[in-house]
Amino acid sequence: MKTIAIFCGYALPHLGGIERYVANLSKQLVKRKYKVIIISSNYDNFKTIENNNGIINLRVPSHKIFQKRYPIIKHHNKEYKRVIEELDKYKIDRIIVNTRFHLTSLMGARYGKKHNIPVYLIEHGSNHMSISNRLLDYLGAHYEHALTNILNKYVDYYYGVSKDACNWQKHFKIKSNGIWYNSINRFDEGINIRKSNKKTTILYAGRILKEKGIEDLVKAYKKVNKKEYNSELLIAGDGNFLEYLKQNYECDNIKFLGRTKFDELKSIYAKANIFVHPSHYPEGLPTCILEAGLMKCAVITTPNGGTKHFINGKNGIVVETQKQLEMSLKKLLNNKELTKKMGNQLHNTVINNFTWEVTTDKIIKDMNI
Repeated sequence: MKTIAIFCGYALPHLGGIERYVANLSKQLVKRKYKVIIISSNYDNFKTIENNNGIINLRVPSHKIFQKRYPIIKHHNKEYKRVIEELDKYKIDRIIVNTRFHLTSLMGARYGKKHNIPVYLIEHGSNHMSISNRLLDYLGAHYEHALTNILNKYVDYYYGVSKDACNWQKHFKIKSNGIWYNSINRFDEGINIRKSNKKTTILYAGRILKEKGIEDLVKAYKKVNKKEYNSELLIAGDGNFLEYLKQNYECDNIKFLGRTKFDELKSIYAKANIFVHPSHYPEGLPTCILEAGLMKCAVITTPNGGTKHFINGKNGIVVETQKQLEMSLKKLLNNKELTKKMGNQLHNTVINNFTWEVTTDKIIKDMNI
């Protein structure tokens, strides 16, 4: 049995695109009889060593500062040493590290170099990380370059979750070896996808951060919405911008659902007519857009990330300005047939290109394992 070690800053139950990518890839690898070890930070007093359905989770201790946003590993710590000792028990055949800027990636890459194990890095973003603070963003970008220069000494192969993610690697003078698409599991089978012709439901689902552009969506909706549309806007997710949005915008037809379990979210996808992802965030390939497409939602999104390479006007709309967002919302609210057609087209795009079965097959082939 071949063993693959996957290093990431955070792992489930911490919520995020990378966490879900790692979890889904791991499950597919286990199905194919690979042994999988996930090494991540211990941000909330979880067990250091845990076996979850055949996947071994090893968690390294991190400092409290920035603990839930950016884990800083405690190297001189008995629990850290315990993780390394546990890792040494396995004959690891391949190492995957996620992103260049998490210190867990440097940890995994160095471990691979030391033990002569091939290291594969997956790029999940398409621009420098931002926290909407010019000075901190400037310092963060310089830090990212410095860390990348160190990391490059240990990484053997580079991949991205989208074409944009691969192109972003060029900024660091890295030549990408290919795309390992962000993907989803088929969860639409057995679900009654029923879109109302009488009421139009617009949905956003994801982290509630300022950089995700949710306030742009709310403002656009308020501007173009009319009584005769009989519409509602649902915002599903949690984050540090949620309370501000609720206090300023919640009303009868704008509802904030908070953190939503995935089983419940599937039902919301099933009834939603339009999914909007107005992000200014340096996305790789947003999982929520693939999920919405699987459930036959027409999508409006920004060009941040890899979506512009498969959202083509027939299966969704890419917008770059607030005015374009308003016009696109109005266009779909006025044309239910077009909305339905776009949703069906995107559904076909997703199932043919972006499922975990397809992506895992490619990863195994590229790693020659």
